Amino acid sequence: MVGKKALRQDPDLNTEKERIVREIREAERECSVARNRFDEALEPEQVDYAIYSLEAAEKKLDILIRKAKLLWGKFESNKEAEWGFYR
Repeated sequence: MVGKKALRQDPDLNTEKERIVREIREAERECSVARNRFDEALEPEQVDYAIYSLEAAEKKLDILIRKAKLLWGKFESNKEAEWGFYR
């Protein structure tokens, strides 16, 4: 329950984390759609477009995951400083 208390104390960080989670879920859906588009592509132009879409969706997901890792790391650092833990 200590973690929930820390989240309540920093509502901006909690809101940012919730936003990132929503964006990651949406990016995962975009990757799934792009993979399906690739699987169903028949013409060379469709394949090219599907590859482009899939690469873009995967890159977006990668960026969001890295951003989330930084954000969670920031949360952990704030929590440790608040509780007196040091690395």
